[in-house]
Amino acid sequence: ALAACLAPLAAQPPSGERPAARDPVAVFTEHPRLFLRPQRLRLLKRERERQSPRWLQLEALVAGGGSLPEPGFAQALYYRISGDDAVGRQAVNWALGPAADLRQMALVFDWCQEVLSEAQKHDLAARISKAMGALAADESVPAARSRALAAVALYDDVPDGPPRELEHIVRVWWEGQIAPALKNGRRAIARDDAYALFELLHAVRDNVN
Repeated sequence: ALAACLAPLAAQPPSGERPAARDPVAVFTEHPRLFLRPQRLRLLKRERERQSPRWLQLEALVAGGGSLPEPGFAQALYYRISGDDAVGRQAVNWALGPAADLRQMALVFDWCQEVLSEAQKHDLAARISKAMGALAADESVPAARSRALAAVALYDDVPDGPPRELEHIVRVWWEGQIAPALKNGRRAIARDDAYALFELLHAVRDNVN
């Protein structure tokens, strides 16, 4: 995946030449955008139909009210696969609560569109935008990942922040800092950041031009 993302760097003009103007980074997909593109969602729904062990485990935890390390993620995922509106509303209520983090708020906003009231949608979008701003100066991989997920989720609902954030992540953070460091053999990604990096790569690859 890293090699695929680095490939466009080979086509950059030599130092000193002015690069050609590029299109802005734009999201072109419909909700759900993050990780649950149509083919993936179909596969997960088949797991529910087959009652696979990992679906049964998720169902037991969510339906049984078990302790979940990522409640918003788990409840929104369960809703998206099962269509259970009650669980979807639980995910929304959690995302609007005090314990919600930016990554999970973005996932709930993206995956639970059909059960969000207009007031909740407006409130959650405002919370996500505020959290994006609070992390704006943090250039770590997890922070960039969370801002990328939020920008993709909000792209059609907030006019300025998400496009600007995606431009920064792709053009400044990735192309300007991370990719050149990787290309030159420098350690730009810590081992513990690999999962966050792959989430970021999936969000960008699956949704933008």
